Amino acid sequence: MTYEFSTDFNNALPQNDLALIPAGTLAKVTMTLRPGGFGPGQWLTKSDRTGSVYLNTELTILEGPYAKRKVYHLIGIEGAKRNAKGEDTWGMNGRTMIRSILESARNIHPNDRSQSAIEGRTINDLLELMSIEFGIKIGVEEDKSGNYQPKNTVLSIITPNYSSYSSVMGVTSLRPQASDVPETPVPSAQPSWINT
Repeated sequence: MTYEFSTDFNNALPQNDLALIPAGTLAKVTMTLRPGGFGPGQWLTKSDRTGSVYLNTELTILEGPYAKRKVYHLIGIEGAKRNAKGEDTWGMNGRTMIRSILESARNIHPNDRSQSAIEGRTINDLLELMSIEFGIKIGVEEDKSGNYQPKNTVLSIITPNYSSYSSVMGVTSLRPQASDVPETPVPSAQPSWINT
């Protein structure tokens, strides 16, 4: 290594030149929880501005051409806004996502109402989500304010009712798959009203 290379970084690529993973890419990922210092086990993060609570997650792609690349996603736990019915949509969307993650990881069809499926959608502690492996469809999110570069996000969770489940997860679905059944969509990861 020459002295000039070690001190002059003008020839390094700008951060925004790192190509995004194409929208629609399917991937098997493992999830890491990024502790936020709030709630049980300090795994949750609370927004100073809105009081909204969420899981800050890092998803690492396990296989294929994008192996080791990461996608970051917030999972809502409790939000500051309510819909017309007074329901916490941020929290409801987060619960839906966690249910889908468990179904993907544990090969549970969304329509399965058996006792084993009910138990499979239950966790005792948030720490059970650490290192869980599941399938996702990757999207590209544009920043509407124009202040930030586009970034990869989770578009949907690949559950066993989706035709690509077996190829993404490397296991055979416990239930017949239908190619016309869409994957479980993931609500917006970060609504405009949340400020982390």
